[in-house]
Amino acid sequence: MDSNLVEMNTQDNQVQEKPVIIAPSYCCFVVTLKCLMKCKMCHIWKSNEDDLSELSLGEWKHTVSSLKGFLDTKYDIILSGGEPLLKKGILDLVNFITKTGYKVSLETNAYLIDEELVKKIRDSGLWRICISLDSLDEDTHDFLRGRKGAYSRTMKAIEYLYKLCPTVGINIQTIIMQQNLDGLVELAEWVGQDERLSYIYFQAMVRPFGSPLDEHWFKSGNYEFLWPDGTKKVRSVINELIKLKEFNSKIVNTANQLNMYAEYFENPFGFSKDINCTIGNRDINVNPYGDLYLCFSKESLGNVKNYSIRDMWYSQRAAEVRKSINECKKYCHFLLNCSFEDKK
Repeated sequence: MDSNLVEMNTQDNQVQEKPVIIAPSYCCFVVTLKCLMKCKMCHIWKSNEDDLSELSLGEWKHTVSSLKGFLDTKYDIILSGGEPLLKKGILDLVNFITKTGYKVSLETNAYLIDEELVKKIRDSGLWRICISLDSLDEDTHDFLRGRKGAYSRTMKAIEYLYKLCPTVGINIQTIIMQQNLDGLVELAEWVGQDERLSYIYFQAMVRPFGSPLDEHWFKSGNYEFLWPDGTKKVRSVINELIKLKEFNSKIVNTANQLNMYAEYFENPFGFSKDINCTIGNRDINVNPYGDLYLCFSKESLGNVKNYSIRDMWYSQRAAEVRKSINECKKYCHFLLNCSFEDKK
């Protein structure tokens, strides 16, 4: 047995008396890497992993059950991918999580959502659905998502969800790239005026998931076309979004985060980093095969097939990974997007 994890089962009482860190406040389960899109900004779809090695539905349910009394039920559990709707039994898992007492958010490209699936989504008890939409221009969205018809299916999915799932919050997630830069303000205005939609969340373009590790990826011929080619243009668009946010509460990014995006595009190695990264104190991330990460750029704490999340969270290995995270000086994209912390 791994020596870093032996203490998990043998010294549980001691750990409870002197906890290393408070319980987590963020939980994301990447249930599959399979995806039917060929997005320019994400290469997960190129994964050759055998889906038979993914956690089964029963193993995911066991993992959820282990969170009771550890992850506060005021937090939602995020189901992500790949495309999570490709995971067999995914809505059964949503229903199980809901009955366990947690709210469930599901991130999707919406391509598979038709009227029949929406009825099943309604019955599952899903709390929130986050739909990727990069532009109101059909050709631009389809190009970036790598599949013709992606835009029209997204718009139909929004309408089906609004009509048949009135209790499910419908949110938009948009990545800032060269191709959609001119339409971002229009997109934000549309969300703000559309009663069907709860909010829009912007993310900065970062190294595509599934692509080779390369800190200069944005200069590569494979991805350079995605990187905004004019910093003044980026700053102008960001400023317009910040102004719009003053009158449009549906933009959930803070002004500080949007400003950091502009700084990042001006200098990806020198954007503001005034605080130490605390992702290791907050985040549970489990990949499709059960490996638990505090940060995907660090080593795994172990696998949910062998250990409970709680035990791994308080383990010696977790303490070592947290120390590494706290000492990390990289200008990491996690600081920009999902794990951004607003300045106090």
